[in-house]
Amino acid sequence: MTRRSKIPKTLFKRYAGKRVVLVNGRVVAATNDAVMSYKIAKEKYPDKKISIFAVPKKEDKHLLI
Repeated sequence: MTRRSKIPKTLFKRYAGKRVVLVNGRVVAATNDAVMSYKIAKEKYPDKKISIFAVPKKEDKHLLI
């Protein structure tokens, strides 16, 4: 069984088009580059499990299923 990260409701509004990293349900990095976001998060929280994903832009909403 996998454990899902809690996604903040404001995430889609505040971070549209960004690559976001969550640690314990909190945004710890958000940039336009996934590798950069990952590096920032790992520097801050080297021993924590992180979740990273791309937040779609509002105009890409129709692509979501």
